[in-house]
Amino acid sequence: MTFTQLQYFIEVVKTNNISKAAKKLFVSQPAISSAIKELEKEFKVNLFIRYNNQLTLTDEGHFLYEKAQELIKHYEKFKDDMSVYVKNYEVLKIGVPPMLGTFLLPPIIEQFSKIHPYVEIQIIELGSVANKEAILNRDITLGLTVNRREEAESDVLNVHKVVDTTLLFTVNKDHPLAKKQILDFEDIDQTPLVLMKEDSLQSELVKSAFERAGIKPNIKIRTNQLYTIRELLTRNNLGAFTFNQILEKEDNLIGVPLKEPINLQIVLSWRKDSALNDITRQFIDFMIGFSK
Repeated sequence: MTFTQLQYFIEVVKTNNISKAAKKLFVSQPAISSAIKELEKEFKVNLFIRYNNQLTLTDEGHFLYEKAQELIKHYEKFKDDMSVYVKNYEVLKIGVPPMLGTFLLPPIIEQFSKIHPYVEIQIIELGSVANKEAILNRDITLGLTVNRREEAESDVLNVHKVVDTTLLFTVNKDHPLAKKQILDFEDIDQTPLVLMKEDSLQSELVKSAFERAGIKPNIKIRTNQLYTIRELLTRNNLGAFTFNQILEKEDNLIGVPLKEPINLQIVLSWRKDSALNDITRQFIDFMIGFSK
């Protein structure tokens, strides 16, 4: 039995499909099938019931899946501890939604780099929902993300508020809705929209608000890139939902408050049980001071 075999097995269980597991792990299907057969041969059990291309775990398969997950978790913890031990000071990896990276990240990087000029900062661009999942799954250690202001404390994540923000309905200055002082979702009905991708909290909240109003949003384009959103709004009769801080330096775009405001927090998140290296701890301390 090897860790690779267990990782292949776990992915097959998660996807319930050898082909999907192979694609996600970037290996061949025969490699996955061979790993499963080797595990079955070693333990003299059947891990799956195979019928009509469907895979169903046997009792032995369930047992191995639970134990394999525990083992992989300890293995990942060991890797984290080892990284701390060898003092990996040089690289800071942080997940950031693209829109936050546009207006919030530059001053943070500028100031942090003055204090730590030899640190390489690697940005992993993910929407807020995907970013949080990546932290929970230990794919990344640290992430800037967006939460609802009323969101309850997490048992798993440390969450430090960086700044409050609000979504405004944003159009170009010549758009008919630009003259409004406040907007209800009925006012936005039929307005063609640029909406962020479905891996963002913004997309979830806006979709829920439309559903409560009994309106089907007229979504034309989905993108997480602020530059693209800005250009589309400037050149077309489109609307979008953007953070209020983004509009502070915009001359051609107007942000109109919503009657039922969507209030959010931009937060720094990391798992409570993560083994943090020194540079990550220093960045967290820096962000605590930065937010004040």
